[in-house]
Amino acid sequence: MLVDFHMHSIYSDGVKSPAELLRHALECNLSMMALTDHDEIDGIKALRTAQEQLDSTETIKIINGCEFSADYKDKSIHILGYRFDETNQELRDFITYFKSKREDRIDEIIKRCNNAGYLISKADLLKKFPKTQAYGRPHIGQLLIDGGYAKDINDVFKGILRKDSPCYVPKVKVDVPYIIDIIHKAGGLAVMAHPKLVSSDEYVVEMLAYDFDGMEVYHTKHNADDVKRYKSLAKEHNLFITGGSDYHGIPGKAPDKFGDFLVSAEDVSEFISLL
Repeated sequence: MLVDFHMHSIYSDGVKSPAELLRHALECNLSMMALTDHDEIDGIKALRTAQEQLDSTETIKIINGCEFSADYKDKSIHILGYRFDETNQELRDFITYFKSKREDRIDEIIKRCNNAGYLISKADLLKKFPKTQAYGRPHIGQLLIDGGYAKDINDVFKGILRKDSPCYVPKVKVDVPYIIDIIHKAGGLAVMAHPKLVSSDEYVVEMLAYDFDGMEVYHTKHNADDVKRYKSLAKEHNLFITGGSDYHGIPGKAPDKFGDFLVSAEDVSEFISLL
């Protein structure tokens, strides 16, 4: 059996609707999937609505999820939350707060881009992504590509919107333990996302002193050596193992196609037993 516990929709920085992701998952014969939009959970309801409309012969188990943004020593850290109570008020209040800050950030990035001579607008954003529920750097990146200011999304992130660029605006800073606590208070499981994308393994090891439940060992950006290293770390710290594609559907951002990276249910069986 195949599973994918990490993907994004139009409710954050993905380009596919939850219904489209569900259709792709069925076409790939997934037995389980989790939608993990950035700091957003509204897409889960849309995903379940799409599931209710499936033919009786089409079955897949949906796990609720969210990829929360945090900060550790001025480095961006992502924490995956799973199996939480979506009605938990503290969780919902935090997401509402973060959504407001995200909107302010997008407005400021557009302003700074204009000041630097990159002529894009909020109207352009709304026109190009009419179905998107929450905008992020990848969406602005597409406007910059369309305007001829960059060749692809990697060029954007290494250039105009790199973290030391005058056009870059940092996210609101939230400590790792705070995010873990919010997830746990909502009855969820807290997982360190894609540890290879953390700035150093030293930071990864330091953060394992926090109350994580699991580690995302299988990920698009992890090679065989990475998997071996992080499996060992997870075992050493009594963490279960998860995995997912981190699919966004953005051209130039791996995986390019849904299904290019899937995970064997057997490899994440301990995690599945907790769902």
